[in-house]
Amino acid sequence: MKKKPTPEETETEMLNARLPKGLIKRAKIFCDENEMTIQDFVTDAIIEKLELAHKERRKRLRL
Repeated sequence: MKKKPTPEETETEMLNARLPKGLIKRAKIFCDENEMTIQDFVTDAIIEKLELAHKERRKRLRL
């Protein structure tokens, strides 16, 4: 079984996005309170969303 690469082993690429100021402010506050970087927060959020979408798709295919 292939092991999941650590962030240090993962090649990265820049992603730019225009987001509402209020959303950015909330994300910054959350990250400060949880001692994490915006980059880690966004990466985790994208991974969570993709995993959820995958689970929902698999659930629909089983029906």
